[in-house]
Amino acid sequence: MELVWWHWFVLGLALVALEMLTPTFFLLWFGLGALLTGTTVWLWPLGLAGQVLLWSVSSLAMMGVWLKYFKNPADTRPGQAKESVLGVTGLVTRAVTEMSQGEILFQRPVLGADRWPIIADTPIQSGKKARVVDVLGQILKVEQAGE
Repeated sequence: MELVWWHWFVLGLALVALEMLTPTFFLLWFGLGALLTGTTVWLWPLGLAGQVLLWSVSSLAMMGVWLKYFKNPADTRPGQAKESVLGVTGLVTRAVTEMSQGEILFQRPVLGADRWPIIADTPIQSGKKARVVDVLGQILKVEQAGE
């Protein structure tokens, strides 16, 4: 069986589409590896063994880079001192009022999680940026960040 460049493009697009159904960032790297292999085969024809080797190596290399540099960065481990969190800014996803807790979303995990319940001295609307001023157990105290 001979694989041509467009087979790799179809496989790559199918894997990337399947990744959208799962939040794991696992199939994405194999899909991108297939797209890279399809582009390479389109420019320089390779045999089946070379194509599979290129797909395997490129997929594993991209996954390795993701795991080493982006997934669970070393500066966001649970059990850290709260001083490492003070001043970190995030996006308020659920408004905080005098009577109810809100929720904040960070771009990168803070103390092991990217979403945290929050309280504040003054109400903060959803969609506004807020800065962490204290850690009170499992709740962050925030203040609205200057825009």
